[in-house]
Amino acid sequence: MIRDVLRAAGRSAGLAAGVYLAFVGVRGSRLLVRPEVRPFRPDPAGGPATPADIGLEFEAVRFTTDDGVTLSGWLIPAARETRTAVILMHGFSGHRLPELAAFVPWLQQRHHVLQFDFRGHGESEGDMVTLGAHERRDVAAAVRFVESRGLGPTALFGVSMGAAIALLAAPDLPVAAVIADAPFAELHHPVASRMRQAGYPLSSIGARLVVGGAMLRARSRLTDPIRAVARIAPRALLVIAPREDRLISWTQSRRLFEAAGEPKELVVVEGAGHAEAYAVDPVAYRDRVLAFLERHLD
Repeated sequence: MIRDVLRAAGRSAGLAAGVYLAFVGVRGSRLLVRPEVRPFRPDPAGGPATPADIGLEFEAVRFTTDDGVTLSGWLIPAARETRTAVILMHGFSGHRLPELAAFVPWLQQRHHVLQFDFRGHGESEGDMVTLGAHERRDVAAAVRFVESRGLGPTALFGVSMGAAIALLAAPDLPVAAVIADAPFAELHHPVASRMRQAGYPLSSIGARLVVGGAMLRARSRLTDPIRAVARIAPRALLVIAPREDRLISWTQSRRLFEAAGEPKELVVVEGAGHAEAYAVDPVAYRDRVLAFLERHLD
């Protein structure tokens, strides 16, 4: 009798878990590929809306990927005589304005800077986000655009999702260096972190189902950066790991660094949360990035 009750309870629990995980996979994958993106306006309010707001010349540019998506961005000329260029890339559900305020003023002192919004973000076309599967084409189009202006050598510089996409795109592009700030090594890792923060049980299993569902929705394989990072060499790689990151553990950066070939550098920033490495120590961050670019672009 007791055995029958336990067996029935086990079947009910298994059925409930299966229904729950199916719900998580369907709902989570939809939110992953069609997120609620932030509107294209300064955040926080009062920040710069264009490079002109911080005293920089710029050209509003548009260029098209090989699958027909038109992307919007800015080309900010260097303050000195050079052909070197940095392509600056934003994070998930964001746009280019935060990086404009934080990074462009000191990057353009030495290099031309191209900022653009990934497909499905900011002022660019597109309605689906694939965290690299299709966005690699965005990066390829950005590199072609820079080359069309007679610029190069070029570095890719990404934050969070932008960092992961830079790692995925770089092996197949004529770039000289990559800077990845707070990248994930495996996509299911930040998905699981978000689920735990929101109180969802079985987050590790659920995250893998979300990523699997996202692949079905995108009709593309969502490749993890850990599978691509070794092919970046012999191009230089700088990985920046915020030590207190609760979305993407700093150990994800360490894994990427260990899997990469030379030349490579890893910087662990103590006291920094997700994408906060620059905010914790702007001078040290700027000096490290500029020194890296000088070695590998100049």
